[in-house]
Amino acid sequence: MNTYYSNLIEGHNTRARDIQRALSRDLDQNEERRNLQIEAATHVRVQTAIDQMSQDGTLPPATSADFIQWIHSEFYRDAAPAMLALKNESRKIVMVPRQWRSKPEHDNAVGRHLPPSSERVTDFMRYFEQRYNLSHFGTAGRIMAIPPAHHRLNYIHPFPDGNGRVSRLMSHAMAHQTGIGAHGLWSISRGLARGLESRGEYKRMMDLTDMPRQGDLDGRGNLS
Repeated sequence: MNTYYSNLIEGHNTRARDIQRALSRDLDQNEERRNLQIEAATHVRVQTAIDQMSQDGTLPPATSADFIQWIHSEFYRDAAPAMLALKNESRKIVMVPRQWRSKPEHDNAVGRHLPPSSERVTDFMRYFEQRYNLSHFGTAGRIMAIPPAHHRLNYIHPFPDGNGRVSRLMSHAMAHQTGIGAHGLWSISRGLARGLESRGEYKRMMDLTDMPRQGDLDGRGNLS
């Protein structure tokens, strides 16, 4: 369920039956649909690994740089070359799984948001790991840390691609570590994809957080 809705957020309507086929290695002949199936099967595999680590008591701190990089590397472990080739009008790069953005060509606007420059990503992620370490918080604080950590990781946009998927899997792991549950029909990705009022609410709210401050009484900004 998490996989279906995480893909839906990305604009990929990979149906449950196609995901089930992918898990059985029954892949579509069409390259685009096949790649989407592979992405879905990979999401299931990575989430299953996270769930197993939580059950075994071996789940690392969910907001640690090493764990976030592990999610990214595992997600793209079996990726076809076409899934690692990123291009737009001004750049063409081959993404290396696990590696932060580190070169000028890695910098790219996301909607109206311009993430921190690639040369500062390591510094931002070092502070991110320190600021959102759940061991610093009590039970209520751990729960309340999930939404801002989710947004902040996407704000930093540490990888050239795959940040949304990584942030949702990180949030899934954080839910495990807060003890509020992270499985079943009402997964984090399902809640984000459905929204409270509309299915576009998640993306709309994420976009609104990146607006310039609307006067001195607006709490938005790069430190919010």
